[in-house]
Amino acid sequence: MKTKVIIIGAGPIGLYVASKCDDFLLLEATSSIGGQLTNLYPEKLIVDIPSHEPIKAKDYIKELATTVDLTKIKFNEKVINVIEGDEIKVITNDNEYICDYLIIATGLGFSKPRKLGIPNDDCENILYSLKDFSFLKNKKVAIFGGGDSALDWSKEISAISDNVSLVHRREEFRGNPETIANCHNLKKYLPYVPFEIKKENNIARAITIKNVKTEQLENIDVDYILVNYGNIAEQNKFPFKLNGSFIKVDENYSCSKNIFVIGDQADYENKKRRIANGIDEANHVLNIIG
Repeated sequence: MKTKVIIIGAGPIGLYVASKCDDFLLLEATSSIGGQLTNLYPEKLIVDIPSHEPIKAKDYIKELATTVDLTKIKFNEKVINVIEGDEIKVITNDNEYICDYLIIATGLGFSKPRKLGIPNDDCENILYSLKDFSFLKNKKVAIFGGGDSALDWSKEISAISDNVSLVHRREEFRGNPETIANCHNLKKYLPYVPFEIKKENNIARAITIKNVKTEQLENIDVDYILVNYGNIAEQNKFPFKLNGSFIKVDENYSCSKNIFVIGDQADYENKKRRIANGIDEANHVLNIIG
């Protein structure tokens, strides 16, 4: 069966394109929509969507979903090859699909969370993503990471618990420190790294951290450990020119005839990896394919 447009990736940009198309098929490698907005920071406030009020990431994905024919999304379809000819053949782990136009919107790619990197870091109460904070009320929580998501978690959880610790391996955060400026009951450990996990029945009960300069050890009792060390991206299998793991595109966001790359996966000079830019790229491509 032939489709006019195949979209790869059901993150915010892929969903936006699908909302503007009638004859399309959307292939998603995981079992859910939303990409990183759903899996990593659903509570994060998105402020750069054109002509849109600031909105939480999870709510933006819900909003987009109402504009898309969800029956045209194929989940757990991981693309392993693209073959060009008179038509474009997209080969997944399970099927083959044919289209006139291919739009790749895979964001930062299929990835898995980076773990703590010490023994016992697979305990049941070590979490790498959050879709809800309420279950952490009054819990003892240790958060590892120094980016915006880790700081967002710290702010939200310290508002409902007095026993939250934020651990980062450097003396300065990568994220905006103003996020946690008013979190007066938040314990901050800088510069510390995880050293040892003490567990019972595969549940972490405490974690020992080590100062990277003095090697001083500190022990933190925990109900939950949250880790935001970023993701390990799996190298994409697309047969196109790459810059690292990103696909090089021209001024029309094309990497080959009738194949376009938009959103974070696209690479060009002065590229900005933001939702607003991805939407602009999507609109440009939609105007080309009609």
